[in-house]
This record gives sequence, structure tokens and C-alpha cells, in this order.
Amino acid sequence: MKPSVLKRSDHNVSRKNISSAAVKVLYHLKDEGYTSYLAGGGVRDLLLNRNPKDFDVATNATPEQIRKIFKNCRLIGRRFRLAHILFRGEIIETSTFRAPVPEGDTDLCENTFRAEDNTGMVMRDNIFGTPKEDALRRDFTINALFYNIADFSIIDYAGGLEDLDKKIIRVIGEPDKRFAEDPVRMIRAARFAGTLDFDIEPAAYESICRNNQLLSNAAPSRMYEEVQKLFFCGHAKAVFKWLEKTDLLHPMFDEFSHWIDEDKSRHEWVIQTLDQMDRWRKAGLRVHPGLFFALIFGEYHEFLIQQQIDTGTSPHDAARNAVHSHLKGMCKNVQVPKAVIYQVSDIMSNQQRFERTKGRQPQRFMQSRGFLDAFLYFKFSSKVHKRNSELMEFWSEERKNAPEIPVPEKPKRTRKRRPPKR
Repeated sequence: MKPSVLKRSDHNVSRKNISSAAVKVLYHLKDEGYTSYLAGGGVRDLLLNRNPKDFDVATNATPEQIRKIFKNCRLIGRRFRLAHILFRGEIIETSTFRAPVPEGDTDLCENTFRAEDNTGMVMRDNIFGTPKEDALRRDFTINALFYNIADFSIIDYAGGLEDLDKKIIRVIGEPDKRFAEDPVRMIRAARFAGTLDFDIEPAAYESICRNNQLLSNAAPSRMYEEVQKLFFCGHAKAVFKWLEKTDLLHPMFDEFSHWIDEDKSRHEWVIQTLDQMDRWRKAGLRVHPGLFFALIFGEYHEFLIQQQIDTGTSPHDAARNAVHSHLKGMCKNVQVPKAVIYQVSDIMSNQQRFERTKGRQPQRFMQSRGFLDAFLYFKFSSKVHKRNSELMEFWSEERKNAPEIPVPEKPKRTRKRRPPKR
């Protein structure tokens, strides 16, 4: 099958919209005699007039050959070797074209290794191939496009250009098999559909609904990374709707999603949280994971905290116990780091301090490290539940009148000189 090729005059992708670091990598590989393409989501976003977050390069040079060409290179990865080419403030991920490994055949070459678990999920998979093979191994057609630096053309082996026009998320290959190989592809489909305002192709959509429980087989640490991509993408509300439609929430956040199912009014808190996340993202504000998890699970944590208070536990201990119990239990599906769990715990346990408005307690609280995150949560929850209006007015006024606290400069480290050798 020959690829569809768009000449430079027939598309909108320009080098001026590509990272200068990526352009340097592409040209350097080309000048050394290798094929070098801009690959994947970067090409998709450029064609859609969006600003790509990453620029990835695909080439026929092996990782070892790439390392010889670039002094600023390090090799990473066990499942498949990748080259990270380091520039100031940017990393250009460069991969060798991959090919599928025939099932049961692991003796093709020294770079070949395939391993699957009993669910069909690929644990390791490593074989080099051609551009066509590399394109057809990718997850979705719209992510299988190449930009050729040699003649500035767009190369399409999988029908991605047509699906971009139709606004369709289509799996390359048989959906059931591809999702079994890597269940995370299901939530990636939801993310792309929500972010790009595309539809998921019917066969893929039905496969996700049928196989969503496979998501529990994904590595919890990888799921944590994917969850951040889902909700920090600037289109969290739209993504969430796809997660609900495909019932992917249950294998991700089991206890929480069942709690929402018991009372649909609890759904409103989540929607308003995601609206707030999208507003912050569009304003260019960065939200750290601790604040995000505190907000998204806030109403559920308040419910758990009140249950413990009703049994006689102090509010401070109830907050810490409830948050730790929930988030640590969630780690079997989504592995939330301990540091993030403690941040969420601090935000929730600090809520009771907003009721203390006498004497110097407000000033002490405002000068504490966790005040701003706690205040953002308090402000959000007050708005959603239409409560604490007088307290909200008090703390807003206190913040306006509070003197700026100077940030202490870090002391300069002085290097001790070694005594001269005699």
C-alpha cells in the first residue's frame, strides 16, 4: 500500500511553527544520511492549527547511531529504546522506526523481544522496521502522520488525513486486540475526543464500552501520569463526559464513581471542578496535582470526614484519616505519590482553621505554607455549596489588607577551596 503524500503547497505545516530544537534534530539526521520525520501528535496538531506540546522525531537511525551523532543525547527505555536529545529547556524524543513482531517469534534479530501477560497486554516489544510499519503500529490514524523534512511533505499510511477532515478517532487495526495490548489507549481515545472535539469511531467506541475493565490491568504509575494528562489538558470537562459515556471512570476511580452513582446531585461538584480547571488552564495558571485531587474528590472527602467526626474522631484526625484511606486505596489503580496524598490531606485538614477569626490566628494561618491551596479550596467549596459567605468575605478582606511577606533569599553557597597539594 502506497502512502498518501501531501506536497508542501497542499498543507499548512511550516517549519516556523516547529520547535527550533526539533528542526535541528531533523536536519542533522538528514545531513548524516538518515531518514528523519516529525511524527505523531505534533503533526496532527500542526495540521489542525494547534500548538503542539511535544515534537517527536522518528528515524531509521538506531538508538546507538543517534547517540553517536548527538553529544547531548541519552538513551532511555526498556520496552523500547528511545533517544532523548537534550536542549536547554526542551527534550526532543527520537525513536527508531518500529515494526510488529510476529506472535511467538522472538528470534528475528538481536533487537527483537516480545512479551505478553495472560490478558494479551504487551509488556515489552522491541523490533526496528520501516516508516510504514511504524505508522501502522501507532494507536490512532490521526497520530500516524509524518512530516518529511527532506521535501516538507506530509506522509499518511493509515488514512489519518481523511479522519482529521471527518473529525474521527479511529483505531489502527482491530480495536479489541489493540486495546488488549495496551488498555491505556482507551483513555487516550477519550482524551483526544474531548480535547479535539472529535467523535470516536463506532467500532472503537463499542470496543471501549466492552473492554473498559481491562484498564485495571494498566500499571498504576502510568495511570497517574495519564490522569494528569486527562484533566490538565484544558478540556477536562469534555474529556470527563467521554469517560462517563464509555464507563471508564469505574476502573479508574472505583469507590468515588460508585459514590457519585448513588446520588446524581454529587455530579455537579465534579463538573464545576473541571470547569474551574479549564478556566485556570486557559488563563495560563499551573495547578499542582495536590490541589487538583483535593478539588476533584473534595465533596467525597467531606462526606468521609463527616462520617468519622460522627463517630467521635476530631476534625483534624478525621480529615487526615479519610484522605489517606481513600487515596492510598486508590493506588491499586492510580498510584498517587505520597507527597501528593499529604498535600491533599493538608488542604482538607486546614479547612477548619477558616472558622478561627479571633486574635492573631488569621495572620498566623495566612503566613503558613499551605494557606493558599487551602484558601482556593475554601473559596471553591463556598461557591459550589453557597455557604460560608460571611467567612469568605472576612478572609477575602484579610488577604487584601495583609502586608506582603518578603521571601527570604537563599544564602549563597560558598565553595571551600582545597588546600594546595604539597
